[in-house]
Amino acid sequence: MIPSAPELAYPRHVSEEVDLLARALGSAAEVFLFLDYGGTLVPGLRGESPPPTPELRSKLWQLAQEDAFSVFVVSRRRVADLDELLGIPELGFVGQGGFEIRGDDGDVFFPVDPAITGSLIRELERGAVEHLACFQGVEIENLGCTLSVRLPRDECRIAREATQRFVSLVREIDSRRQLEVLYDHSAVDVRLSGWHKGHAVRHILADADRDDTLAIYLGDDVTDEVAFEAVGEWSLSDEEGGPWDMPPIDDDDGFWSPGALTVLVAESPRPSAASLFVRNPKEVYEFLSSLAAVASSIL
Repeated sequence: MIPSAPELAYPRHVSEEVDLLARALGSAAEVFLFLDYGGTLVPGLRGESPPPTPELRSKLWQLAQEDAFSVFVVSRRRVADLDELLGIPELGFVGQGGFEIRGDDGDVFFPVDPAITGSLIRELERGAVEHLACFQGVEIENLGCTLSVRLPRDECRIAREATQRFVSLVREIDSRRQLEVLYDHSAVDVRLSGWHKGHAVRHILADADRDDTLAIYLGDDVTDEVAFEAVGEWSLSDEEGGPWDMPPIDDDDGFWSPGALTVLVAESPRPSAASLFVRNPKEVYEFLSSLAAVASSIL
């Protein structure tokens, strides 16, 4: 049996759905807001992401103070690093791409026992240090549940050869195929397979009342697509249509509000599981400002 892939479509810009946001917030007793960090809240990717501006920190603090809001920042960074970076005790965090979860009560939860992968990651780290030492500009970072190899962006040959040698090492050490390899233009990550951001989001939303809760997720890269899908699947009900359907309301007495809003951050829209898009972190900030303004007036 061939599994069906999620249907992708070009999302609409949030400016086209201003009324939708007001309707969604107006019908929600509780809001879960998930915000990817690098490329979404701030420009850049991975270790290149700058710290948050005072204005952004102030806006996140404002949203976190809303009684109806639970705000989570999602990142490949450790929870402890996110906490130090943002310095807002009321924020929740999803760290290491989903392997660490800190609720807004401050308690940290590990959905996957770190001991399962800890020894394997450490063995892989030792091998990577030895096998990749000859490649100038390559950096190795052990995040606990993930081993990340950062590649020089301006040396394609070095990046290619280092990647090939590292992946061969992973296959040699991981004889039971417990790990998965994730690639992008500037790094190769290895982590335990079978767990990702989407699972972490579903875990956080598990006890939320679907009838009275609005879940919002903003993210910019391919790893956020699984989170878009997870939020959408969580919000599905027995009603006809899915969370991404935004039908026009022709009846003056009609009322429709989604249980989930997913927002892709991209300069140009692309096929995505997200229903909406904004162009860059500046527009993310504007979206958060609108969210705070609406929330303070109706929640």
